[in-house]
Amino acid sequence: MTANAALGRHAARHGLEPGRLEAALEWQVTLWSGEMDDAGHRDWAAWLAEHPGNQRAWAEVERLAGRLGELPSDVARHSLKRSRRFSRRQALTLFGLAGAGALVARGGWVERAVADCRSGPGEQRDLTLPDGSSLKLNTASAVNLAFNGERCLRVLPGSEIALDSRGTGGGPLRLEMAEMALDAADSQVVLRDHGERLAVSVLAGRVRVLSGAGAATLLAGEAAWLSADGVRRVPLDRAAALDWTRGVMRADRLPLRDFLAELGRYRHGLLYCDDAVAELVVSGAFRVPDTDYALQSLAQALPVAVHYRTPWLVRVSAV
Repeated sequence: MTANAALGRHAARHGLEPGRLEAALEWQVTLWSGEMDDAGHRDWAAWLAEHPGNQRAWAEVERLAGRLGELPSDVARHSLKRSRRFSRRQALTLFGLAGAGALVARGGWVERAVADCRSGPGEQRDLTLPDGSSLKLNTASAVNLAFNGERCLRVLPGSEIALDSRGTGGGPLRLEMAEMALDAADSQVVLRDHGERLAVSVLAGRVRVLSGAGAATLLAGEAAWLSADGVRRVPLDRAAALDWTRGVMRADRLPLRDFLAELGRYRHGLLYCDDAVAELVVSGAFRVPDTDYALQSLAQALPVAVHYRTPWLVRVSAV
């Protein structure tokens, strides 16, 4: 079956117009590329507003993205930038519209969708592993498990987790992230994959880090950035490391652009700001279970206005 035929059949099955569904897919690819400027955002908003059929098509693309695990925007952009000629055909294939068996694991997206443990945008999950360890997933995170004669967790790109393996015994407990491995047996550790580097906070016990740059040991009360260049130790802020496990996002003099990128991890769709306000400074603690309330608080604290073009397209501008 050709991609166009599959697209038409999918549109008919869901009561959509093929042309509008195709346009929605192309908008999604453009957004994921990370190369859309303010004018592009306005064009997208105008396209969404011009016809209810466009909004229905976009909602279907959002649903398909959710089925693939809804990558955080920074991970998606990183993957797409590897190939600027990311075609409509590849987009159709990615969303499973190019026929049975054609779905490709581009950038690990399919792996995320079928991971043993996963969470969607704005979702946090508390899990008990087969050995009794406690695992908490932050928004849009995924982990694969291997507990057949060994204990191993493969943490997928863009994920953030908190693991407490104290008192479980059973020998080494291996965490695999990017090109690194950590032995986190009998420890309490918080990890986040930032793409080219990993943030590790050791709250209890000790963690052995193995990478191409060598080996290192982090003790309780230590934190570090891990990258291909090795281990860079930094002071541990225990409260900050655990903020997200309590549903809190804390900003300490964070530029508005970066604040919205971080808050956007906890909601569907796109959250962005105009260049004119991008460098405004944000400080405070915000409850991530209700990102709309966080945006209202932002508008009260800064000279900005929050515009909801749709529930999934939110722009912050100067007042």
